[in-house]
This record gives sequence, structure tokens and C-alpha cells, in this order.
Amino acid sequence: MSEPAVSVVIPTHQRRDALERALRSLGDQTAPAGSYEVVVSVDGSTDGTLEMLEAFDGGFPLRTAGGERQGRATACNRAVAMARGEVLIVLDDDMQVVPEFVERHRAHHAPGSRLCVLGAVPIELDESSPRAAGYIRTKFNNHLKSLAEPGRGFMPRDFYSGNASLRTEVMREVGGFDESFKAYGNEDVDLSLRLQETGVELRYDPEAMARQEYGKNLVELARDTFEKGHTTVALARAHPSVFHALRLAAPTENSRPWLVARAVLLALTRRRRSLAERVFAIAARLEALGLWRQPLFYRACLDYAFWAGVDSELSQSTNQGELESLAAELHRGPIDLLLHR
Repeated sequence: MSEPAVSVVIPTHQRRDALERALRSLGDQTAPAGSYEVVVSVDGSTDGTLEMLEAFDGGFPLRTAGGERQGRATACNRAVAMARGEVLIVLDDDMQVVPEFVERHRAHHAPGSRLCVLGAVPIELDESSPRAAGYIRTKFNNHLKSLAEPGRGFMPRDFYSGNASLRTEVMREVGGFDESFKAYGNEDVDLSLRLQETGVELRYDPEAMARQEYGKNLVELARDTFEKGHTTVALARAHPSVFHALRLAAPTENSRPWLVARAVLLALTRRRRSLAERVFAIAARLEALGLWRQPLFYRACLDYAFWAGVDSELSQSTNQGELESLAAELHRGPIDLLLHR
């Protein structure tokens, strides 16, 4: 039997049903079944994912990697190590792909090419979706429209690897994902920066589409955003030259009243780390009371979550350069912020 031309690798954790839907969509491809394989990396799941995979028959080669939970980066690397295809597609487990998905990605990667192609990942919701998911859908789908604009270049924060392809040899050349990223977020941005350092061009193909499910409520979204604050600082430490292209470079990009309120919350959170979870819970109650209708509600909640994560990470080690200045900025008191912007 010949080797498949394409390997679709899917890291997964505790999403058996969503993963099964993703696999079924991969079984409905215009590409011949023998031309691609799927490698699922199960990151410590205990929800019956392994049993589902053992029984699944999608008409294509399906292989499984597994191990204790180590985070998305490690899970991806386990699958990449098993990949046999010349072209690698990384796909998140909550996505359902269009029939042309594999062929669209494969067409970009002739032998010797150095491209990383992002496919569209529009968020689709239903009546049961949490209210916070509607905010994320609007924000992210607008981002996809921006990526599709002619001549638009990629910024570090634009990159995502939930629907991305490149030649397998290129992924292995740069060492795959950095497994030091254990918490949520930025392992993909780190990868994109290392790819670009080796001359890999980033490209966007809206037709290589994978429709994305999104079921996280406000508390779950805030926790992810808090962790993303941590990993954004880790990203800046690994790539100091891109600091000014990250959100870290704009800590005062908000109204003065909110900056004062946020400074108070951050000061209280430094004294008691558990306060962040209490703030998230209070925000969820306010959301249920109807504050989600206020245009700035989610923005304020997630802004606090992000900067609380940043502040927590900055407090855990010595900072230099821009990170030292950022730490000082976040420690400014409310009175100072009222008097001096």
C-alpha cells in the first residue's frame, strides 16, 4: 500500500462527540480516501474518546497517538511524529471541514515549497450556544474577513493553527510546536514566528474551510483569556523583537475610567490570586442579568482576564526591557492613572 500524500493531525482533549463529527466530515472528501490519513493525538482524555476511535470507520486510514495530558503543543507533536504524508494539515477537534478541504490544502504545497496556509474557520452557533460565544463569533468572523482582504499582510496575532497546512518536512525542520507552552494559547503564534524566520511564507485560503463549533461560556472563556495573558508574556520572552506587535505593547488602550477600575482589580488580585475566579463568576451572574447587551461588557471582562494573566506571569520571574516597563505600567495606582494618562 502506498503512503498517503496528506496527513491530517488532530490534537484532542475531552471532546469525543465533537471529534467524531470532525472525523465524519473528513470521511466525505473529494480527495480519494487512500490519498490522506488522519492521526488523532488524544491528550489525556477520559470521556470515551479512545473507545470511539477504536470503533470508528470513516473509510480512510486512522491512527491514534496518546498519553498523559501535556497540552496542545505536545499533543500536536505526537501526531506529527507519526505522520506519513508529505503534506501536513493541523486541524482542531471542534471543526467540520468542507468536502474540498484536503484537496484545497494539498494544492498549495508542491515539492520544495515553503508555505504555511491558513484555511477559514468561521464560528457557527445554534440556539443552545452560550451568549459569550456570540461575542467571539462576531469578533473572530470579522477577523477572517480582514484576512481575506487583498494585499493584507500577516501580523503575529493573526496566526492560528486550528486549520493550517505546510509540508511535513518543514514542520519537522523547525522542531514542531514548542512544548514549553502548556497553558492555553500562543503555541501557534510561536510556531508562525519560527516558520517565518526560516523563510516560510504565510498565506490565507478562505476556500479551505473548516466550520468551527464554539461552546464555551463566559467563565471558560475568561479562564482561557487569563491563561493567554500568561502565554503572551512567555511568547514575548521567547521572541523579544515582536513585543511591539503584541497586545502587551498597548496596556493603556482603553478609557481612563476603565483603566482606573482595572488597576484596582489588578491590585486586589495580586493580594489574593483566587479573586480572578470570583470576578469571572460575578461577570457570569451579570451576564445572566442582561449586561451582555451592553456593547463593552465582554470587552471589559476579557480585558481584565488578559491583563490579570499577564500581571501574574510577570510577577513570577525577573523581567527585562519592555517587559520590565510593562510590569511597572500595570503597577500604576488608580490615582496616578486619573492624573496622568
